[in-house]
Order: sequence, then structure tokens, then C-alpha cells
Amino acid sequence: MNKLLLGLAMLAAALSAQAAPSAFVPRSDQYQVAWGSMGLGEGTISLSPLQSGCYRYESVTKPMAIVRWTYGSPRETSEFCVADGRIVPKRFVYTNDKRAKDSFTLDFDWAAHQVKTIKGGEIKLRELPDNTYDRFVIQLAVRQWVIKHAGEAKPAPLEVKMVDHRRIKTYRFALTGREKVETPAGKFDTLLVERVDDPGNSLRFWVAPERDYIPVKVQQIDDGELKLQMLLSK
Repeated sequence: MNKLLLGLAMLAAALSAQAAPSAFVPRSDQYQVAWGSMGLGEGTISLSPLQSGCYRYESVTKPMAIVRWTYGSPRETSEFCVADGRIVPKRFVYTNDKRAKDSFTLDFDWAAHQVKTIKGGEIKLRELPDNTYDRFVIQLAVRQWVIKHAGEAKPAPLEVKMVDHRRIKTYRFALTGREKVETPAGKFDTLLVERVDDPGNSLRFWVAPERDYIPVKVQQIDDGELKLQMLLSK
């Protein structure tokens, strides 16, 4: 009987693990993108495999023709690997065909604990702390954390470091509520995840369990004002 119970317990655990969504399943999702009150056009966020255990995470915005002349068509690409279930960034590239001066690259050297920034022909090396992500793949790290803690009433906040071309800064994210959100792709019951270390400069993600915990709504708040908003469209 004990062996039978043990077998059933192992089977239940295996089925539970199979049912849990993974943050690293290849996918492509489309969003309506707005900057402030101005609609920019469509954006696509995709995840695709590279070599074994490594991935490319990419965001491409295709502004409407009238907007593209001034805003351009920005692209963010993060290449990373997964080691022991943890995202390990390798390279980040930001480009914009209309704003070349804003483009930059980050190369992560974890063996040397250094990150190399290339911007406008200038190269800068900085010390790279553990648990540091580029500004784009940090979204995937937040999603991975939500998947892990979605069943908890109030999990401890996620604390990570973000690096861009200017600085390395600590971010803290928390599950702050549950809301029903309406998007062009439909209505969703969501978990609200917010950056809580600096309310005046925040990131908010409404993630939908029925869509494998992808964000169906994203907001960027700068100096207390809504700057960027994305709504799932497909």
C-alpha cells in the first residue's frame, strides 16, 4: 500500500509539473502600442530558441506611417541562456532607424563579472553584479517569477538589478492585486505586478493565467505620468 501511495504521489507531482506553464516556450504576441495619448501602431514580442538552452527575446514596434517619420521603428533584442532555471543574459541590442544616437549594445561577461556598453562608438566596462538583467529581458524574469508564485496570496517581492547604457539599478516587483482587464484581444482575469521601489517611476504588468501568464497590458510610468502603454491585440 505504501508503494502504491508513493507511486500515486509521484504521478501527481509529475502531472502538476507538466501542467505548469513555462516562461521559455517559443511564442509571438502582438500589441497595440501608445506613447502617452498618441497611438504608435503595432508591436510584436517574440521568444525563439537559439542553441540548446538559449533563446532570443525580441520586441519590434511598427509605427503608423505618419508617426514613423519622427518616432522611428525601435527594436529591442535580448539573447540569454537558462542555467539551473535562471535567466542568464548574454547580449542586448537596442536600435531605432530614426534615432541612431539612442542605439546601444550590452555584452555580458559573467566569467569576468563585467558588462560592456557600446554606444555612439564609445565603449565602457562596468562591474556586473549577480542577478542583473537588461531592461527588456527583465520582463521575462518577472513573468517567470509570477508563474512560480501565482498560487500564493502574497509572495515576497522580487528584487533584481537592471542595467542599461547609463546605470545599474535595483528594481523591486510585487504582486499587488487581481483585476479584470479589457484589451483588443478580449477580457482577461489578471494578476497585477508592479515595480514598487519607486512609485513615481514604475512598470506595471497585467498577466493573464489563461494566456500562460504573458502580459496582456503593460504600462511604463515616468515622473508620475503614463508614458508607454501596450495592450494585447492578438
